[in-house]
Amino acid sequence: MKRSILVFLALLVAALPAFAAPSATKAVKAESDGITTLAVNVTSDDEVYTVIITGAAIDDVRAPHGWVGVASGNHVMFMTGDNPVKAGSTVAFKIMTTEPSAALKVSFRGKEDPIGSPLNI
Repeated sequence: MKRSILVFLALLVAALPAFAAPSATKAVKAESDGITTLAVNVTSDDEVYTVIITGAAIDDVRAPHGWVGVASGNHVMFMTGDNPVKAGSTVAFKIMTTEPSAALKVSFRGKEDPIGSPLNI
């Protein structure tokens, strides 16, 4: 009996759709007068409403259409209410910095709760 319950649970878990945690990559987009524009490209199977990036000294940010970015020191929070990162799409969040090779930590939130684990890029 216990074995059949375990087999049933294993089959149930295997039948659930696999959702990949959000991913992020960093790319240098432009350099001018000692300031580098970094694009942090975010892709997710879950809807992402907040992207938090820390690690580099932030001079300015450029939020995607429908998003707002609030920065202080080496921390920026990009937020949206109506235009989340959706399954199958990639959204670029731009950071202007004097530290283009700085390691960045990227965290994600859905409407209410964190999604996945923070990533180091």
